[in-house]
Amino acid sequence: MDEQRVKFLKKRDFLSYIALCLDRREPLNIGEAVDILKDRFCLPNKTALSIVRKLVKRNLLVKAGDLEYRCVDPLVYLRGLVEKYSAMRRRRSKMAC
Repeated sequence: MDEQRVKFLKKRDFLSYIALCLDRREPLNIGEAVDILKDRFCLPNKTALSIVRKLVKRNLLVKAGDLEYRCVDPLVYLRGLVEKYSAMRRRRSKMAC
């Protein structure tokens, strides 16, 4: 049975995502994103870069130019999680009946 799981970001990654979205409304490059996370959360370079890469991989930071990325609206991300979770619950409840 191929069931798609609903996976939420870790607290640190989610709060970093929100901080980037709140800090910058215009596109930013990866270096600026790393600097924001380092200053805001006192993270080392390696950790901040790792978080930014995770956000890019999950399409929460999308490419806006050659070296620029922009944040996807957090409400769009949360709405997607709700839809996936509700679909999963409906599938499970139909199997149990």
